[in-house]
Amino acid sequence: MKTIICGAGDVGYSIADKLSKENFEVTVIDESEERLSKVSESLDVKTINGIPSLPSVLLDAGAKDCEILIAVTKSDETNMVTCQIGHSLFEIPKKIARIRQQDYLHDQWKNLYNNNNFPIDAIISPEQEVAKSLYRRLISPGTIDMLELSDKKLKLIGLKCEDNFAHAGLTVRELSEKFPDYLANIMFIFRDDKKFTVNSSTKIEKNDSIFLVVETENLSDVLLEFGHEELQAKKAVIIGGGNIGFSLAQLIENSETYIKTELIENNKERAEYLASNLENITVTNGDGLDNQILDEVNISEAGYCIAVTEDDEVNILSSLLAKRAGAETSLTLINNSSYSSLLTNIGVDMTIDPKIITISKILEKVRGVKIRNDYSIGDGFGEVIEADIQPESSLCNKNLKELNLPKGIRIGSILRDKNVIIPNSQTVFKENDDVVFFAETNCIKKLEKLLSKV
Repeated sequence: MKTIICGAGDVGYSIADKLSKENFEVTVIDESEERLSKVSESLDVKTINGIPSLPSVLLDAGAKDCEILIAVTKSDETNMVTCQIGHSLFEIPKKIARIRQQDYLHDQWKNLYNNNNFPIDAIISPEQEVAKSLYRRLISPGTIDMLELSDKKLKLIGLKCEDNFAHAGLTVRELSEKFPDYLANIMFIFRDDKKFTVNSSTKIEKNDSIFLVVETENLSDVLLEFGHEELQAKKAVIIGGGNIGFSLAQLIENSETYIKTELIENNKERAEYLASNLENITVTNGDGLDNQILDEVNISEAGYCIAVTEDDEVNILSSLLAKRAGAETSLTLINNSSYSSLLTNIGVDMTIDPKIITISKILEKVRGVKIRNDYSIGDGFGEVIEADIQPESSLCNKNLKELNLPKGIRIGSILRDKNVIIPNSQTVFKENDDVVFFAETNCIKKLEKLLSKV
């Protein structure tokens, strides 16, 4: 499938890397020869040096035969115009744009994005997606990650098997037999420096970080069995009032779950803007690295400290200071993924990487089959994919035993007629089943073929 990626930054590079490994025919456009040099040296893709929104540059990149256009330059305006040119001059069927300026995304202007104005098929707002991810973790105490699936009937959760985990040493099969009513299924595990897909004979050990699909109404029971009794936080402190901090504050303010929230913003003008646009959240103008400011917002009472400034170092240090002052849990925004592996050892509880979240949303829109969710896991380890079974799919009317799936693919759950099914080897896939899969990166193409037409 011919794909043009406009922008060779971190997101553009990662998307090109993933798609080229899945045998997409990828061309990357960027104004920077330095960034393109990095792409061409590492990836099997074509590169074009130039301004992506210029018709001649798109033509050179193969726009006449292009099926997917992904615009992820640093400029929202360039991304929007590039999609317009791709539609008007080259009739590219699918156009995806990253847009970060929140004013472009206001509900008031939603009619802007159609074939008569800006013909963008999918808009990705990293700030909004990161805010949603943070909010999901905020309302799911005890988890290290959480994603809603199957119309919120299921959740993908990550959790750590603490020292009080009573079932260490049991296999995946033994756990499912012990708790058959929980409708939960373990899909993969992070253990020390290893990441691997489980099978029925995999033993669960203490200190494992496990990722499982669980029926939403059974979530609290499952958390208890794995040693988690954390209560919903009554207070949160957000450090950083940029687009992410503001979006998160709005989600909290508009939610049914009441969490007393305070927001710290260093820029006085921005703090005043936030205060005038948030009704139930206290905004403090100050530095999240200032102990006096942390005392002023009563950080010691916070169940969560959420550091989301535009500076990784500020986020890390403010999280550590907040933890030292008594905050229970820290959520820390990190743009430089090389930091992530170091932080848990120094007291940072959980990190959020906007790049991974953005890539997940783009992949969700790129997949050719009927994808509901696509979530990247473990910096290239694999993807959780939620998809509907189509009548022409290779999976339809076959059971797991017949399919003989590779070890790197695991079926988490099936939602059929509003009923959750945890599959076994005899489970038969039916048309319109809503299925949650996990596929390691080297198995994603195989899964796509199974989901596609025979």
